[in-house]
Amino acid sequence: MSEIYYDASQQWVLNLTLALMVLGLALDIRPKDFLRVVETPKAPMIGLFAQFLLLPAFTCLLTLLVDLPAGVELGMILVAACPGGALSNFITHLSGGNTALSISITAISSTVAVVMLPINFVFWAGLNPVANALLLEVNVNGMDILQSLLIVLAAPLLLGFAIQHYFPKLAVKLHQILKYISLVALVAFIFIAVYRNQDHFLAHFNMLFLVVLAHNGLALATGYFSASAAKLNTADKKAVTLEVGMQNSSLAIAIVFTQFNAEYGMALISAFWGTWHIVSGGTFAMVARFHMNKNKNGEAL
Repeated sequence: MSEIYYDASQQWVLNLTLALMVLGLALDIRPKDFLRVVETPKAPMIGLFAQFLLLPAFTCLLTLLVDLPAGVELGMILVAACPGGALSNFITHLSGGNTALSISITAISSTVAVVMLPINFVFWAGLNPVANALLLEVNVNGMDILQSLLIVLAAPLLLGFAIQHYFPKLAVKLHQILKYISLVALVAFIFIAVYRNQDHFLAHFNMLFLVVLAHNGLALATGYFSASAAKLNTADKKAVTLEVGMQNSSLAIAIVFTQFNAEYGMALISAFWGTWHIVSGGTFAMVARFHMNKNKNGEAL
């Protein structure tokens, strides 16, 4: 695979966009979101378990079973190691799922990811000879990724918490602004990146579509069957499914651009994921809203 087009300005634009998205999320997180996990820990723990252990493990197994370019396989592992994205909260609401649970899992997974993402990524990539060879070739380690996460994830989270605590009225106004601006900016960034590299996307569209379709399907299935095995009620099952199935691929893109010099396969997979999981998540939400009925106690029929 050839090199993908990008310039240095794309890195800071994407980092700023992602930081604004995380800041917007932090401005909407309440202490009760974390307390809810302590009071009713089963559903959040199932979601986090599926997110940080099952999905990366299943993804690594999938990359060992198929024969794909090293960048594509490494990109799949990176996406799987990322936390759930803030967009999953909105899609969970559309599905009629437990939005509070979704926010709780997103908040905790985003916080934990500062440490867990580099550990997961390096560990599972190390079990794949093809992906590990590329990882060693570009000379990236967990500490490099951790440094990036401190900038684009931890810093805006802490800033958001501080603004919400000391300036609650400002936090409400900022959240309303940022949740739209950051989403539009991210969509615009992905669109421009795809447009500039449209020849690459079109040339490998069939492979990208099949790989992301299978990988995203695996993610959604991991969340759904984990929740089902734990006998969670329908609303919680929807939230867990979408949290695991809608990864923060924008974070993956940021890491690819800042740590891997926009490596071709990794960039394409991350960008395609960022588009496709909106389609698959929205489709699941519509199907779930009308077909995953529940009784008065919230148990799936």
